[in-house]
Amino acid sequence: MSIVSFVNCCVIVLLIIANKAFANPILRKDEEFTIRIVHTNDMHARFEETSQLSTACTPADSKAGKCYGGFARIATLVRQAKSDSPSTIFLNAGDTYQGTAWYNVYKWKAVSWFMNLLAPDAISLGNHEFDDGVEGLIPFIQNATYPILTTNLDLSEQPNLAATNLKNSTILIVNGKKIGVIGYLTPDTKILSSTEKVIFKDEVECIRKEVKKLKEQGVDILIALGHSGFETDKKIAREVEDIDLVIGGHTNTFLYRGKSPDVEVPEGFYPTEVMQKSGRKVYVVQAYAYTKYLGNFFASFDIKGEVTHIEGNPILVDANVKQAEDVVRMINDKRELIDQLQQQVIGKTRVLLDGDSKNCRRQECNMGNLICDAIIDYYAGEHINKEGWTDTAIAVQNSGSIRSSITRARNDQVTRGDIISVLPFGNVVVKASMTGEQILSMLEWSVHNIDNITSTGNLFGAYLQYSGLQVVYDVNRPRNSRVVSVHVQCAACRIPTYSELQKNTTYNVFINDFLAKGGDGFHMLEGLQTTSLGITTEQVLEQYFQKHSPVYPGVEWRITYKSGENFESLSSNLGTTHRSVELTTLLTITTWLSLTQ
Repeated sequence: MSIVSFVNCCVIVLLIIANKAFANPILRKDEEFTIRIVHTNDMHARFEETSQLSTACTPADSKAGKCYGGFARIATLVRQAKSDSPSTIFLNAGDTYQGTAWYNVYKWKAVSWFMNLLAPDAISLGNHEFDDGVEGLIPFIQNATYPILTTNLDLSEQPNLAATNLKNSTILIVNGKKIGVIGYLTPDTKILSSTEKVIFKDEVECIRKEVKKLKEQGVDILIALGHSGFETDKKIAREVEDIDLVIGGHTNTFLYRGKSPDVEVPEGFYPTEVMQKSGRKVYVVQAYAYTKYLGNFFASFDIKGEVTHIEGNPILVDANVKQAEDVVRMINDKRELIDQLQQQVIGKTRVLLDGDSKNCRRQECNMGNLICDAIIDYYAGEHINKEGWTDTAIAVQNSGSIRSSITRARNDQVTRGDIISVLPFGNVVVKASMTGEQILSMLEWSVHNIDNITSTGNLFGAYLQYSGLQVVYDVNRPRNSRVVSVHVQCAACRIPTYSELQKNTTYNVFINDFLAKGGDGFHMLEGLQTTSLGITTEQVLEQYFQKHSPVYPGVEWRITYKSGENFESLSSNLGTTHRSVELTTLLTITTWLSLTQ
């Protein structure tokens, strides 16, 4: 044999080996079984492709190939994965409801149409699936062509939901192997949404019970699939003895191994390894949110169902991914009403209106300022007060109600569809009478959970944005003592100025009806004397745009942390970006510049 022939033979052999390795990059001869799992979470009605920041994609950006995500691209990737590997399963960890005009127009029907096209093998519920009450969830469950799972609900007092196809778990058969998938949902849903008489139980305890049932049925590979946030996901991994994998959602956590493929900063490794007391390793994943990434990993198991090897990374769902034609057809068939909202211009903005939860749920953001200022402006314009410029100079907004940003992508134009995407819940503005002591209690609750805000933890939706208040916090203090100082804007005055809050003085404060009912845990607001303004927050904001465009709200030191704040206790995890007040303005400006170029 000549040297050339020998080299050619070697090349052919190497190509064959490489080809097999690519088809299943982690399969080892001593391993019994390998599966591929692709997964999504917190898609929030992003049925269409989106911008880089997960807002609506403009036609110009779409044509230029600058858009991301959308169900049509997710469908392409999932179908390709299943075609490449028959041992692929597709799971979703909840919160497909809410987030765009699509949901406001079509409600559960839109989620049902598009999720049935994606055909997941199983999904869990998210807290937003309860946003329209139990009656808004039941038809979605009954029309699903796949199992919907949540094990930690007691439905004994909610018989109509108990009568649906909602399950604790399901068993998937993959190449003859039984794989158990157990659903779970955060008990915080009780204060985040409209759960009526549904009773929530502890996730860990309920998953343990379901694991035992599945193991008695001969299931050795066990996956927890749910919507409780990354910290709870890791707790489940630590404490549920026989669980193998935890696939989560709720906190929009971006995990990645290596350099990020886009603007998101990795908040931990994908997958994140958790060690149990016994020495077993359990692996936790999330896939960010808004259809921008598809979680993707291979896991190999030995004959006992123990994970022997795992590797993967989320796939960036950018314009290089072809859109599935059947999903695009569905979008086009249903989009007329959506286009009417997206094409109805109501104003302009000269700046990025930042509604990103990573910002608005731990510091002042200009979208929060804009919304609260709009409420103050609306009332002052509608109600003349002879004793001052208004009788209500304070407005607060829970950051959990702010669902999106608004960019300048449409030549600064802002549409009704944009407003709905930011404020989709239809909350009504109410005027509440509160003492200074009650305001302090409200502000303490706003930051009571901030010591749990790592970039991989739950970004607390109760964190308040406001107008008419200037507050300094010290998060190194114990809970319920973190408010250092509060100054309030005067109402019965000729010129609005700020003075120190007086505990025994009564103030009028604008809140929304969700907060007035104790939502997000604000139980101190329940039972207050309130008067409804008869207008929703999004209607107020729309009127503000019509009256004051172009808008250009900034960050104005309404919320500050004690100078020299030490955030070491908050920033031990990879990717955490907490900073002291001295950096807030500079970073806000530089972020805005980078996003508007």
